[in-house]
Amino acid sequence: MVLFEWTDAYSVSVLRFDTEHKKLFSLINELNDAMAEKRGRFVIVRVLQELSEYARWHFRGEESAMRRSGYAALEQHIAEHRVFTSKVAQFYAECGENRVDIPIDVLLFLSDWLRKHILKTDHLYVECVNKAGIH
Repeated sequence: MVLFEWTDAYSVSVLRFDTEHKKLFSLINELNDAMAEKRGRFVIVRVLQELSEYARWHFRGEESAMRRSGYAALEQHIAEHRVFTSKVAQFYAECGENRVDIPIDVLLFLSDWLRKHILKTDHLYVECVNKAGIH
């Protein structure tokens, strides 16, 4: 079951970042599928680890593009990325505490944060990075 489906509304007009965002969607959907099949506890640690590594790599690329293009709100954007990575690290630590509700908490946070971040925050850099020739 697809929880998080890509539509053109999410596009930031940078092919690399759109592709990377789709991968983030895929990881969230993988966790959702595992929960639906009652495998959430078995999948969550791997998904969180992969998500953490992949998101940090993606964020570095985005931040580099914004820096190269002279994006004025770079520091605010970086702060949002830090919130995400910190929260994912917190969830990862809590997995060891055997909390029953952790997969649901993770899924809700990830889907909410990613939707808002791409649709609002990421869309703010589109014009600037595209003017700088980053597509």
